[in-house]
Amino acid sequence: MSSVESLYLFKLAKDKSPRGRKILADELSKVFLDKYANLSSREQNLMFEILRLLVHDIEMPLRKTIAERLAAEPALPRNLAKLLANDAIEIAFPILSLSQALLDEDLIEIIRKRSVEHQLAITIRPSVSEDVTDAIVETGNGAVITSMLKNENAAISSKTFAYLVEESRRVTIYQEPVLHRKDLDSALAERMFTWVSGALRQYILDTYELDPGFVDGVLKSAVRAETEALKAEKKSPNPARELVNQLSKEGKLTTDLMIKTLGEGEVSLFAAMFHELTGVDEGIVIQMLAEPAGTVLAIACKSAGLDKSVFSSLYALARRASTASDTISRKDMQRVESRYDHMTETAARNVVARWRRNVTSGAAANKLGVG
Repeated sequence: MSSVESLYLFKLAKDKSPRGRKILADELSKVFLDKYANLSSREQNLMFEILRLLVHDIEMPLRKTIAERLAAEPALPRNLAKLLANDAIEIAFPILSLSQALLDEDLIEIIRKRSVEHQLAITIRPSVSEDVTDAIVETGNGAVITSMLKNENAAISSKTFAYLVEESRRVTIYQEPVLHRKDLDSALAERMFTWVSGALRQYILDTYELDPGFVDGVLKSAVRAETEALKAEKKSPNPARELVNQLSKEGKLTTDLMIKTLGEGEVSLFAAMFHELTGVDEGIVIQMLAEPAGTVLAIACKSAGLDKSVFSSLYALARRASTASDTISRKDMQRVESRYDHMTETAARNVVARWRRNVTSGAAANKLGVG
């Protein structure tokens, strides 16, 4: 661009008449959009200054095109970036979502003063600082916060994570994006286990390392229910348990017999057998057979030193009974077997021991044999 051309454009920029604005827009379109890449640094600065003076007078389509061109420009002056970022969302979007010319304080001010659309544009930036994500969370807008959570390059402080986890109790749209964050602390993920959907519980179990204390929490409601049932239970003979006691005394209580019993649908008898082997109460055994993830069954089997093949057979039989299907996908079986493999026998025993200690009142203690 020649010096004469530069001076001509600058002169036009000072012309406030409608005709002057139209001519400038046309000339700017030709020079900026067609020749920008070939302009010198001095010429680019001149163009930036003209744009700063003119930006609100140019028709929207041209402002939009210019904003799109400038969004990735590293030399874009901050004051021009701020002007474009505060424009209508059609113009602001490329600047807000991409330009590095804006500082955190600029973004925070826009979050607090501009529209939801402006906020959403900021949530998808290539990087978002903790200060900016805090400002996003302060808006309380579920859609904006969810969009931010889905951006893996958005930095989230531990304090904000803890707040969002608690909020996910009532704002269910936060649950999935929070759990899918790679920077989520496992302790926070475990806290969410009690209120998320079955599918997200499965995701937690598959993604985060098993912690014995966490499993205690998973079993808490089942323990409470069983304790109440034990308190109300009449002291009457239990035929299934008497049979199991006899089989145990005669050395006939084997894992093959347990598998066969469960396969034949004799759930009560199987529960008595499993109790004899592990000390886990029959009521809890029945509940663990209905658990889709298989985690509780895996812990109980591991604690008793049962081979993985035994656990796999019991899990397969339990799932077939629950789903009325004769087949289990290879992927599901590999996942549950992997969970069993990564669990240590010592950790499993500690879980079962602590769990049994939770059922230590009255008849419950006597029935579990830990009183």
